[in-house]
Amino acid sequence: MWVLMVAAPRSSLTARVMGPIAPVIALSLAHLAIVLLAASAPGGTEPVKIFADVFDPAQNQLDGMVRLFEVRDFVAEEWPHVLIWDLFVGRAIWLDSLERDVGFTWAALLLTNGIGPPGLLLYVTICLLSGRGVPSMGYRPRDRAEY
Repeated sequence: MWVLMVAAPRSSLTARVMGPIAPVIALSLAHLAIVLLAASAPGGTEPVKIFADVFDPAQNQLDGMVRLFEVRDFVAEEWPHVLIWDLFVGRAIWLDSLERDVGFTWAALLLTNGIGPPGLLLYVTICLLSGRGVPSMGYRPRDRAEY
């Protein structure tokens, strides 16, 4: 999916595969299956207890995250979680770049695939430097009376 968006952003194949939200939904369903399998394994609810420490301001949150990543089933769940969210953001960047004809999107997509949020920041920078303004990523302000 990444290769399509980076190497052939305007191809009909890329549009057929990445245009619909279906691939991200399918991967999200696979992720849900992983979460359910991990939670049902012996000790699978252990991360829930550790999360309590991670979000307790009296505790060291970084130590809690280290403990979480020592739980094999948590890592099995967290890795696809990160990959799917990065793909979701990459898809949003790709769609926005097509709509607004933004160049050099490949660099932002590669960075998003590699380390996530900095890729979005690069995309915003590319948009600003190219005179396209801050990307809306699908947001359209409505009249306040509609709220």
